[in-house]
Amino acid sequence: MRPVASIGVDGRPRWSATPAGIAAAAQALRQGAVIAFPTDTVYGLAVAAGTADPAARLAAVKGRPLDQPAILMAAGPAALRGYVRWTAAGRALARRHWPGPLTLILPAGPLGAGLGRVDSIGVRIPAAPVARRLLAAAGPCATTSANRHGAPPAADGAAALVALPEIAGALEDRPRPGPGGVAGRSRSPSRPSSILDCTRDPPVLIRVGALSAHELGLETE
Repeated sequence: MRPVASIGVDGRPRWSATPAGIAAAAQALRQGAVIAFPTDTVYGLAVAAGTADPAARLAAVKGRPLDQPAILMAAGPAALRGYVRWTAAGRALARRHWPGPLTLILPAGPLGAGLGRVDSIGVRIPAAPVARRLLAAAGPCATTSANRHGAPPAADGAAALVALPEIAGALEDRPRPGPGGVAGRSRSPSRPSSILDCTRDPPVLIRVGALSAHELGLETE
């Protein structure tokens, strides 16, 4: 049986990707901690969306400007209720590409205030099973890549602990992206998610990441 956690940098835990380890990481999130976790794209940072000033706290850990919004991740679309207002194009794209490496920018709902920009929020359902189990246990989380602003994302939880002494711990399971960023067996970080602005009609591709404009059935503006 794998242990719940090993001791990482400065005594901070590296939780194993076991039910007990995921439960411990989720408890830390619910208590307000910022932690590192594996996704289907790059290694990420998470803070529970229901805690105080989640986006601002992520920005402080990364040392980045406050005007760069966090991405809200959840275990499934139903968990986004109240955080976003769906557009017809957004629903169609979510059905086609989630779970997976696509971030949709949607109009913010009442729970989304302060997580994204003034009137919109980026949301994603990751394909990585460990990430979804964590989010199912902790609830929706404000997330960003696990790195200092301008540096490459950490390759694993140990690297995140070294680079970011402010975080409380790391869920230690490497990102395993495959073709198009969908979970596979690679031990190397993948490209970040593609970002599609669904507050505009037609939607506009803001960032080409793991999914191309062609795969999304779109062209860049």
